[in-house]
Amino acid sequence: MAHTQLEGAQRVGVRFPKLTFTLDRWTQFGPRIGRLCLARPSDSPSNHVVDISTPNFLVGTSRGVVPHFSRDHVHSANCINWINVPFESFLEQTPPVPTYQAGPQPLHNFLGFDSSKHIVSLSLRDPLDAREMPPNGNSHVSASCMRGVRKVTPADWRSYILKMQPDIAFALSDTPFTAPPHSQKRMTKSIERSAAWLADLLRPVENTMDDSPSESTCTHSLNVFVHMAGGASTSARRAFSHNLKETLHGLEANAVKPLRCLDEGVVGYAFDLAALHIRPALLSAHNDRGGGIEITENSLVLQNSESLAEMPTPNTAGTPTSLSSSMIEPLSFLSLTPTLDELLRASLEPLPIAKPRLVTDVRSPHEVLRLIRDIGVDIFDAGWVVKAADIGVALDFIFPVPCEHDGGPDRRKRDIGHNLYDAKYAHDFTSLTDAFLAGRNRTPSSMSLVCPCIACSPVAPTFPIHHSKVDVQSHQTYSDDASQEQFLPPFTRAYLHHLLHTHEMSAHTLLVAHNVAILDTLFTGVRTILSGHADQNEAAAAFAQEVTRFEEVYDGAMSVLHTARDNWKDVKHARGKGRLAREAQKDEDA
Repeated sequence: MAHTQLEGAQRVGVRFPKLTFTLDRWTQFGPRIGRLCLARPSDSPSNHVVDISTPNFLVGTSRGVVPHFSRDHVHSANCINWINVPFESFLEQTPPVPTYQAGPQPLHNFLGFDSSKHIVSLSLRDPLDAREMPPNGNSHVSASCMRGVRKVTPADWRSYILKMQPDIAFALSDTPFTAPPHSQKRMTKSIERSAAWLADLLRPVENTMDDSPSESTCTHSLNVFVHMAGGASTSARRAFSHNLKETLHGLEANAVKPLRCLDEGVVGYAFDLAALHIRPALLSAHNDRGGGIEITENSLVLQNSESLAEMPTPNTAGTPTSLSSSMIEPLSFLSLTPTLDELLRASLEPLPIAKPRLVTDVRSPHEVLRLIRDIGVDIFDAGWVVKAADIGVALDFIFPVPCEHDGGPDRRKRDIGHNLYDAKYAHDFTSLTDAFLAGRNRTPSSMSLVCPCIACSPVAPTFPIHHSKVDVQSHQTYSDDASQEQFLPPFTRAYLHHLLHTHEMSAHTLLVAHNVAILDTLFTGVRTILSGHADQNEAAAAFAQEVTRFEEVYDGAMSVLHTARDNWKDVKHARGKGRLAREAQKDEDA
């Protein structure tokens, strides 16, 4: 079936949009600002250009749906411009249901995203899912769906991409989702497979729209992001990067012709931190804070025994799909564990500067700011703010931090949000955030920023909802005299507290909208600081100073999220089967 889909995609002449990335400030490691531009083909039914200023973020989906959002919510959220779709959630059917969508831009049309506003990327696996999986093979990747684990071959993945025509595709990567430490042999296999699968995806797409063989052309039109392999070994990461840059020869060169190296076919680099957050096997027996949602400041847990060696830059005379295991040697048991900065730098040092860098599974605003300051990451995922909304936390922080936002009277650090499950909010009738004004409370003289989310700045509809032609006729006068939008009173913390305790779905919708808006203001503040200085060194120094102040004012331990998770569990088990027994036991314990 995969080959049939591939042939069909080639016959219709697939044309993908062109992704370009420009940097305003050129630096290999350090804060930088740029612009990501996606230009669709001129003969496309929707000839649009989507611009994203960087640093910025993308939003993940579950079965193609942004968590807790309807299509209208996604379209009304102006801050959402990049949406990633993990395809593994559709693999319970063969062939997957989305592949039946016909016409141009099938992925956008099937999921209801706006091609003039949204960049939609396609990855096989959910980058936030680090559950232990069956091992990958030389010719397949294990993916998780509703009906268990499915094996996806590189040919299958290439056919899905050509059929669904995403704006950006992520190459397959052999990431081990088992507790570290990983053996030298396993890391070598991971690098070899990842490079081979990338080469398979970069094979040219034959454009045979005309019947004449002379008109057939080969184009490298896919916008491919590559997952940077190498795990927790700096030498393995550096070896994989050199594989991307080395010149190809023989059959491998002919397979991806006219590309001279794999990196020429790659538009960006992706770093998945989920696998690095897996606890080492030596620590797995220790008591954890529980499953579910865990967000901490120092959340990166790397292997701390039998780490893979730090080796000199390997000789790149070999081929990208045959990595010598001598490039990666084990260290002693007492060797130091590389930090996250060292791992990312090892991957990026051999590679071009002017390509976007994407990091997934960050777990705090502090980690986001540090990665911008120390590495120069351009795109982050918004998974952690959605998880915060899942457990009833309304984010409340601002960057850069105003002078009046110092610590409290006892010099304690501020929480990054409000745990709305807490009983103290039952009679709190203020808006969700102290750092921003609600739209209704804004005055011409106010200097404070406004939170534009649908929870803090709800807007009265300027037109009535029409259910039939009769409604259109009866409201014709109203439509002609429609006034400008007017802000309604903001939803209060007490109201959200009530919704959460009554298990209303709208509570999480309002919280996701609010948290995503707060995240957007974070990146807006970053870009404002970096663009406010003509000299690059001055901009970097000013930004580093603001990051330090943010860390001094806001709690990096994210204690409010841990408390909220415990309250969320209590409310979740407050009803349902066994409720009376649990309440009786709770009374006895009290």
